Amino acid sequence: MATKAKTIWRELLVDVQRRVPAGQRLVQEAFTSDHHHPVMIKLNEATPESFYWFEESTACAFFDAVVDWAMRQSGGQLTLSYTAAGELQAQTHRLQHAAGKLERIRVLAVGRPSKDVAQGARLEYANIARTALTRYRLALAETRTPLLFIAREEPARRNQRPRSLGFFSGDAELISEIAEDVEAVLHGQARKMACFERLELLHETTQQVARELESYSRRMELAVERARRRPDLLTPARFERIVTQAIAKMEQLKEIPRRALQKVGKPRRQQ
Repeated sequence: MATKAKTIWRELLVDVQRRVPAGQRLVQEAFTSDHHHPVMIKLNEATPESFYWFEESTACAFFDAVVDWAMRQSGGQLTLSYTAAGELQAQTHRLQHAAGKLERIRVLAVGRPSKDVAQGARLEYANIARTALTRYRLALAETRTPLLFIAREEPARRNQRPRSLGFFSGDAELISEIAEDVEAVLHGQARKMACFERLELLHETTQQVARELESYSRRMELAVERARRRPDLLTPARFERIVTQAIAKMEQLKEIPRRALQKVGKPRRQQ
């Protein structure tokens, strides 16, 4: 099963990379840094269930790759959300073609659909105006081999272009949870994509702990190296101070997940 999953990711990432200009085949890991600099990795080395910052072209490439993947599966259903004005209109013929290959396609967009988007037994439309879904680009394939791409659009910051925070996955249980969140938001039973936000918080917390551990590890390595060069400087008092600092650091690390748990269930502030 693990080998099959790796093959799927390899195929998906090759397809995504083919759709992205050669100069944009890097993605930035979310919440990670190397000496205070962002960590960039090759697009074909991205891993599922990891959060990345996606430029618009890369997000569109993942979205389209999942759509094409679902069409090749034949059967099952596909949920798609369109966040940009006019984007749905440009995809009308493609959606109608896809509807002939799948049992059901649900299109999520803002406002009423145009006359070209004909609703029927296989193609449905839902208005997501004034819901949390308006910020999410979503391609959710509930097919024989399920696949998901989801990214939340973030406001552009100073000297930066707009980009999205998200991930891709083939985990059936996780995809089912995201699908349930979509249903809850659509029917007014929820105001946020709870599963996405929980995973975001978990990933951010994990990376923060990893950064702190890496930084402290480097300091300890330097202390050990100094002690090897000058063992006469490692007095009992200095050794006790190092141990005390280590204990204090571990207590600080415990506070990171504690604070994260306190955030669970609290409304997310809009950036």
